[in-house]
Amino acid sequence: MIRFAAVALGLTLLATPALSADHGQTKARAQAEIWAKERMIYRERGRGNLSAYIDNVAKDYLAWPPFSPVPTGVDALMRIQTKMAVENKEVLAMEFVSFAINGNAAVIYYNTHRTRLPNGAPADERFEVTHSWVHQDGQWKVFGGMARAKPERP
Repeated sequence: MIRFAAVALGLTLLATPALSADHGQTKARAQAEIWAKERMIYRERGRGNLSAYIDNVAKDYLAWPPFSPVPTGVDALMRIQTKMAVENKEVLAMEFVSFAINGNAAVIYYNTHRTRLPNGAPADERFEVTHSWVHQDGQWKVFGGMARAKPERP
């Protein structure tokens, strides 16, 4: 009986993934992978290239940039890509804040500080950003997000 219980417990543990049945990654590994993708997206964005972002969007992607009155999809990214190819002088720094994962979904939180606009004009803009990611077709894809101007805090 004890042997049967041990085998049953072992099978249960094998069938119960730590984070997700589909990707089997640890939280730390998923966080590292997603944070690397976020940094790549912004690095390329500073070079006037949104393809790193566009190539990493999930089906039905929708995000709410701070300059838009409503959430926008990948079509808006493609329109912006044309303008950014010419205006590619943006400079910003990123600061990781937090990360959560549940199954095949993850949310990353970070701050950005933009010191130069894409047209080269100096800036001092700070934003709080959240991106929701989904593990789809074997890789992490950004599914949605929201950015807002960082409020002044005492």
